[in-house]
Amino acid sequence: MKKKVVIAHIHSRIAKLAKSAIKRGDITSCDRISDGSYLIKRIDQTDRPQTTKYTTVAAASLLHLLNSYALANPTSETETVAKTETV
Repeated sequence: MKKKVVIAHIHSRIAKLAKSAIKRGDITSCDRISDGSYLIKRIDQTDRPQTTKYTTVAAASLLHLLNSYALANPTSETETVAKTETV
């Protein structure tokens, strides 16, 4: 596979995982910025939004772990959303 194809696949996978995490309420937004990294906004324990900049690999890892956690600890809402986004 060429590098551009792999990069495009990673970004599309991040988009799918981000949509799933937003539906579950794990994150509030995930935006790709011009340098190829991502800004992910989460709500911390004090209910304050926290925006963090992640590299492409770190964003993919975080979103994958959130999805895996939702699959491992199912509730009626998170189980449905996580299963629909599993590849």
